[in-house]
Amino acid sequence: MILIILSLFPPFRTAEEFGFGNIPQMPENSFSVSYQNLYSLPELQTVKINWLNGSYGTGISHFGTSFYRELILEGVFTKLIDKTFFLVKPSILNLSQEDENNFGFSTEFLIGFSLSNHSIYLKSFHPVSWIRNSTIPSELELCGVYTDEWNRIGVKLNFTENWGIGLGFGYEIRFPTFNASLGLLTNPLVPTAGFSFDLSNTEFTIGVQNHPQLGLSETFTVNHGISKTQKGVQNERIDD
Repeated sequence: MILIILSLFPPFRTAEEFGFGNIPQMPENSFSVSYQNLYSLPELQTVKINWLNGSYGTGISHFGTSFYRELILEGVFTKLIDKTFFLVKPSILNLSQEDENNFGFSTEFLIGFSLSNHSIYLKSFHPVSWIRNSTIPSELELCGVYTDEWNRIGVKLNFTENWGIGLGFGYEIRFPTFNASLGLLTNPLVPTAGFSFDLSNTEFTIGVQNHPQLGLSETFTVNHGISKTQKGVQNERIDD
């Protein structure tokens, strides 16, 4: 069995983010289910379920196999003040490997600001964490996104502890019932692509990435409870 673990409890990307240069998205009221397979290896599969309604939500995810497993149970708390958006995700962690079973905790923070068609936000993964008598390497992302009726353009600068600095770029063309996106990551250089279509108030999205050495990765997300029309209304409310 081949098992590649780049980091403990790495940030999970929805299919929309995965195909858009790993640029994080503002959360929306919905119920979603995501499946991810890294580098087409059966040992590197993740299933994540999320629910958000108003200012509160929750999520649960499972990564790995019976030989190595990472479980996360998280709470979600959001707040919108004028044009500024806040998000906090405290998490309980469980890591099991052979005869070893460890519990820990972590946090995730996001603060964003929207003005007209532009959004700027700062996101932090594992700024406070503890498991196996140690902390988890933290990651910090500074992102900017421009959105209009037909296009979405994003860029991010991220710093990962013990790894270094990287960039992410994303472009999405938007239609009434479907979107298509391309992106690029650096350190290493990884192209990304995504496609989504909207059926009533349910959105189906696929995102793919191709690592130069490790190969293809895929993420699928089904998001129920918000349509592209509702997204447009929600963005207008934030900008008002």
